[in-house]
Amino acid sequence: MDGDDTCHLVRRARSVGDPLLARVVTDTAEDVVVAFARTDGDVAAARRVARRYADLGPAERSALLWSDDPGGRLVAVVLLLQAARAHPDPELTDEYLSALRAERLDDPALVDLAAEELVGAPLLGGSTGPLFALAKSDVALVRRAAVVATLAFAKQGDAEVPLAVAGRLVRERGEVVQSALGWVLRETGKRASQDALVAFLERQGRFLGRAALETATEHLPDAERDRLRG
Repeated sequence: MDGDDTCHLVRRARSVGDPLLARVVTDTAEDVVVAFARTDGDVAAARRVARRYADLGPAERSALLWSDDPGGRLVAVVLLLQAARAHPDPELTDEYLSALRAERLDDPALVDLAAEELVGAPLLGGSTGPLFALAKSDVALVRRAAVVATLAFAKQGDAEVPLAVAGRLVRERGEVVQSALGWVLRETGKRASQDALVAFLERQGRFLGRAALETATEHLPDAERDRLRG
């Protein structure tokens, strides 16, 4: 039985209310890994596989997230995003952050893909304290997540939160955090407040690495950009 046949049987079992058949044909983390291995291995493929296995149980999703297979971990993160969009739940954020803190997620792409929605969006309208706690983490990718999560605020027109988190991390020299600072600052200037971005860079731009500073200023007017880049 191939993956398509299995998915069909799962849907049929649920539609007719047959719990025995549903248990027999329930998908597993291994099924997902095999399905993803047959794709091009990119994010678009992960989204297709995640849609196909949208009914994967929490235990199997967790097994994927903590697996040694990079493709499995990518699909697991997409599954978390799907679940959060359908039914926001703090436990989904906790599940994601637990794997990130434990360094099971070791690819910046898995932060850039999910931190805004899983970490930042749930904090809109509430306390931003968790973001600053993440910014103090010993794990570089957790600190990156703190930066990327603030995109949720920038897209609501709030420059204060992104710039405050950036201010905590701007002196960090590691590329994992510096590269995130560059594009999140750029987006903050575009989506929230160019004036606030310029004021921030006047105060702290000298602490950014060259590449991050260039990214942060690339959408500013020519004269402003040249002045801030020095």
